[in-house]
Amino acid sequence: MYYFLVFSMRTGAMSVPIAHILRTYGVHGGERQLAQFFSAEDPKLYDNTFFSLYRNRACDRLFETIPSLRLKTILPIEAPIFPSLRNEMLLLIVLLPILQVRLFYLLATGRYRVCVVHGVQAAAACWLAACFLSKIRFVYVHRGTKSEAGSHPIFKVLYRPYDVMAGVSVATAHSLKPLAKSGRRVITIENGINWQKLVDAASRCEGRKPDEVTTLISSARLLKHKAQAFLLETLAVVLKERGNVRLVIAGDGPERENLMQQSRRLGITGCVQFIGHVPNVSCWIVNSDIFVHASEVEGMSNAVLEAMALGLPSVVVDAPGVTECHIDGETGFVVNRSPEAMATRIATLIDDADLRRRMGIRARERIKEHYSIAANLERYHALYSQLLAAH
Repeated sequence: MYYFLVFSMRTGAMSVPIAHILRTYGVHGGERQLAQFFSAEDPKLYDNTFFSLYRNRACDRLFETIPSLRLKTILPIEAPIFPSLRNEMLLLIVLLPILQVRLFYLLATGRYRVCVVHGVQAAAACWLAACFLSKIRFVYVHRGTKSEAGSHPIFKVLYRPYDVMAGVSVATAHSLKPLAKSGRRVITIENGINWQKLVDAASRCEGRKPDEVTTLISSARLLKHKAQAFLLETLAVVLKERGNVRLVIAGDGPERENLMQQSRRLGITGCVQFIGHVPNVSCWIVNSDIFVHASEVEGMSNAVLEAMALGLPSVVVDAPGVTECHIDGETGFVVNRSPEAMATRIATLIDDADLRRRMGIRARERIKEHYSIAANLERYHALYSQLLAAH
């Protein structure tokens, strides 16, 4: 079967049907990364169908631009996106029996060979199908890093029927290992980005007018664990020694008002710009001088990868799913979770334009070498081949 499959792929005689399942949250890092993945895929090799647990119009508009991708919604309802994980889980528990039966039917009546399930909610919805549809190989992909709560033994039951467990970073894969069934493979399939497309789009951005202000930029949803509050504290420290500095905070979320209040308490309102969610954050990045990131935990941050691809030097706080992207001192600075430590490294970059340039060049090289969408595709293709050859 394996040799027939390889021959068919080379001759274009058939493509292998693959299902991907995700609980979408709008157009954010995970959704953008998957859209790049699907756009780069060769439909002559793999015929991808993307299943969203609920209807999400923003994601529909994003994925509908990919001609080779099939789109399906498991439950045609517009489920709200809750800032509280507790409310998300309550919604899932209420709808789980319907999701499981509906998804079982859709997969059983399709001709899918591999099903890639992204995230805990999709894993729960797909659990029944993974238990009983033996003709399909099931892969669970975790897009975050397991917390203490996320390492509860109940997750061993949830992940048991999956043939392979994968993390989108080394840190994520490591956090999954205690939950894997004995003998079950845990692998790393690192995220990738279409750096060339990103760079080409950024080349069309209008340039920033010359000024003497050093611009720091952060790009992430405004959530507590993304730690923009820490960045505001850091900026307050920087401004004690350097006057011409501003921080641009790109992204939106439930913490916006709290962060604006904090900037007022710190007396730095005039040096902080909240730009919300912008369709093309690349233009803001290339017109900035230093990328800053302080998230407490990530799966693998697309924002970090995008800033590197666009040639920006970075100062990031040491955290799972972030640190491994950078080579400390070469592509950026990795610091302890201390506003003073981060401020010191930011000041170093402010004072040394040549260092900023060298770090930016090396950061882009690292993306090309290891975090391109082509490398991401190769990792998935290698996994598909192994699964289908063993089936």
